[in-house]
Amino acid sequence: MLATRHYMIDAYGCISEQTNNYMLVNDFLINITHKLNMEPVMPPFILPYYYCEDAEDVGISAFCICDEGSHVTIHTFPQRSCYFIDILTNSFIEEEGVADFVKSQLYAGNLQIHTVDRRDFDPDASNVDSRNDFGPHYMANINDLDISFESIYRWLDTIAPQINMQPISRPYVIYNTVRDAEYISGILVVAQSHIAFHYSIEDRVANVDIFSCSFLGNGVVESLLEECFGAKVKLKLFARGSKHRIECQHYSRQSRIEKCQSWRKNIYDI
Repeated sequence: MLATRHYMIDAYGCISEQTNNYMLVNDFLINITHKLNMEPVMPPFILPYYYCEDAEDVGISAFCICDEGSHVTIHTFPQRSCYFIDILTNSFIEEEGVADFVKSQLYAGNLQIHTVDRRDFDPDASNVDSRNDFGPHYMANINDLDISFESIYRWLDTIAPQINMQPISRPYVIYNTVRDAEYISGILVVAQSHIAFHYSIEDRVANVDIFSCSFLGNGVVESLLEECFGAKVKLKLFARGSKHRIECQHYSRQSRIEKCQSWRKNIYDI
């Protein structure tokens, strides 16, 4: 059975030196999958992103694909002192336990966690505030689907430009085992977010995630998924980063300059 428990974790007030450290991010992926008894089918994949148009959007994107169509992803924003994590798993741990473990790995002064059951969600968007939220996270369940490894790769390889997202990798698609595979999983890293596709070969069902940094036009994602996969798509939109603008305004360029200059003022009284 495809993974059904999805933890969305938004963390603020972080330590930039941690969220800009490849080894710590790598260790986090290893440790969280072990903590949740997930079975990785690949080593962690770490991708730095330091060539974006907005200097405050630099950071690290990383993921680990696990068995049963599951994964852990993380996107860090060292200049904004925040990071965003997704854990799609069949393992269960109380939200408080997940939060405590995550903060023990990567400090966060304020950590918000929201858990979704991928088997049963009501497709309403009442929690979305496009003016204040950081970005949308679309979750889709697709039933009665016949799709191949190559078709999943091709979909991931072409989807980003159609929804105004900027790919910073080519798709990473993998079977869960070398022989007698039961699942096909794929992830495309886009500019500080991701698109994921997990497919159960026997059950002919898929879980799709599109996590973006900006809101798209009404109905764009819905229409695109229905065009690709028919009317078998069940979609819900979640808002992410509702505190992003409030928390990160303290880490603007001017604010950092003022903090860096403060020591001279304190010492020399100038």
